Amino acid sequence: MERSTLPRARAARLLFVLAVLAALLAGTPGRAGAHAGLLTSTPAANSVLEESPPQIILDFDETVEGSLASIEMYDNNRTPIELGEPSAGADDTVVVADVPGLPDGLYAVVWRVTSADGHVVDGAFSFQVGTAAGGDGQALIDEVNGGARAEPAVRVAYGVARFLALAGVIVLIGAVGWLLCAPPGMAGQQRFRVLVATAWASLAVGSAGAFGLFGAQAMAGTLGDALRPQVWADVVGTHTGRVLLARIMLVAALGTLLVLRRHRAVGWWPAAGLAIAVGTLFTFPAAGHPNSLHPAALWIALDLAHLAAVTVWVGGLFVVAFAGRVALEEPAGTLLARRFSAAAAISVPVVVVTGTLQALKLAGGIDDITTTDWGRLLLTKVTVVVALLAIAGVSRWLLRHDGAGSIVRTVRAEAAIGLVVVALAAGMVALPPTPPPASQLFAEQLSANGLIAIISLSPGRVGSNEVHIVMTPAGGSITPVVSATARIALPSAELPFAPVDLVRDGANHYSGPVTFPQSGNWTFELVVQITETETVLLKSTVPIP
Repeated sequence: MERSTLPRARAARLLFVLAVLAALLAGTPGRAGAHAGLLTSTPAANSVLEESPPQIILDFDETVEGSLASIEMYDNNRTPIELGEPSAGADDTVVVADVPGLPDGLYAVVWRVTSADGHVVDGAFSFQVGTAAGGDGQALIDEVNGGARAEPAVRVAYGVARFLALAGVIVLIGAVGWLLCAPPGMAGQQRFRVLVATAWASLAVGSAGAFGLFGAQAMAGTLGDALRPQVWADVVGTHTGRVLLARIMLVAALGTLLVLRRHRAVGWWPAAGLAIAVGTLFTFPAAGHPNSLHPAALWIALDLAHLAAVTVWVGGLFVVAFAGRVALEEPAGTLLARRFSAAAAISVPVVVVTGTLQALKLAGGIDDITTTDWGRLLLTKVTVVVALLAIAGVSRWLLRHDGAGSIVRTVRAEAAIGLVVVALAAGMVALPPTPPPASQLFAEQLSANGLIAIISLSPGRVGSNEVHIVMTPAGGSITPVVSATARIALPSAELPFAPVDLVRDGANHYSGPVTFPQSGNWTFELVVQITETETVLLKSTVPIP
């Protein structure tokens, strides 16, 4: 009987507990869109209020992690205003923070949230309390907005960690799978033990680093914040954090299994290894862009198939590259090379089809593919993949005509280029696949018959917007107008006037939602009944990009 370093029952219990805890931590992906976008805010951007707002309310178009949200406020002197701790609002798409009583003046709000797919989104806007001139809102935002993002070193380190984890999981699982098909003498060589150990170390370091750095980036912190237990505790409360923690536990289970296998402690390890390997691969789409698509389960499954096919292909490249010419020229090595060639012929189409479907879904088509960093990186990745496929075609031709030993150089080139593709893929994970909606804040002061009206509209884009109107009659701001109505039209598209539902928020303050179904120069008309016998019409053009 062979001796083992751990009793079988104890090892089995350890792996089972790790796998179950990892599955529980990963949880069920939530519903989301591709990166959170701010729909509306209260106060609205560029609005003029008669009195201090009781709360800052941010309403997003998808689920956000309230525990990692940050809302800061500054006055016109760039002095921070202490707000209440941000918390979830009416649902998990809303974040609120209590506001102390504010004197008249100009204020800037700087916010940062983490969307359900783990991406950090930030922004800023200004508003004014009181109708007195308050200053330049955009200049105030430009001066105080620097603290909304993590330092560049955090973003770079987070990208490196993602690459190490992705490259490690592909090479580790792919190489181990192919080594199971290799001749016993080949699989036991020192070079392959080094390959597997290096891949596991890359996966472990990348996974642990991604967990801490995700928290540092979400909190706009420093590299030191990635090592703070308090940051870890906050991260575990998020979906992305739970998935990353689950990955760390699964990686530990994989390492334990590899040690047990090396000492031949268990005979059931291939089945357990397959389950843990699939679980580890699952954590990548579960913490990335597929988690933000609808239905999430479908797109996560598609990305899992994509990643599995890449793993079979690239992992096999490394095994063949490390085998060397002498081993491949032997009958067993030649058989392994031919099996890999056949598997690659299946894996490559799967990679192309699943990758294309995901790219089209994430980008919403190809019209704007070059307008985002994600799209440009995708085109670079496609170009590199085409070069990789060309070299793969050469390898396949050499295998058929000159034997397995002749493909070592081309396969090594393929493996190196494969790592470049993985690096590009890791970089794409951090970027939004669609451009943000074009917007243009609108604010204008109109006057007629002694009435002054300040009209502000935000965010100034196609879709839902919010308009605020503050009026000062000839008799002064304390003299209320009788009523106010508004309407919009788009003459260039022959769209007739449509009413805007205004709500009286104060004596001379009206607000309401307004929807622009398409871009263009919209006509905005405001009809104000100043007294029972006096009515004025104010007109302006609102450009919607």
